[in-house]
Amino acid sequence: MKGIFAILGGLGAGAALMYLFDPNEGNRRRSLIRDKATSINNKTQHAVSGRVRDLSNRAKGLLHETKTAVSGSRGELGSEQTETGTAPFAGQESYNH
Repeated sequence: MKGIFAILGGLGAGAALMYLFDPNEGNRRRSLIRDKATSINNKTQHAVSGRVRDLSNRAKGLLHETKTAVSGSRGELGSEQTETGTAPFAGQESYNH
């Protein structure tokens, strides 16, 4: 049984090599495979970088909220007003969720 699989595997590998290294169309086929691999790589990098950026922004937001909660619980000035009576970051209220 192992011998049959070895023969079939060898035939399959030979057919694939013949398909890719065909003197007439092999160059085009290899170029198509390379272009598809490059496209998949670019799409994957774009998706991963977007996810990393999203997680980084969420972590920064969580850190900011934690600092604000801790400073408010210590009796210090809260995040709503400073000594001058104004919001600490003008326009920041619209970004809070």
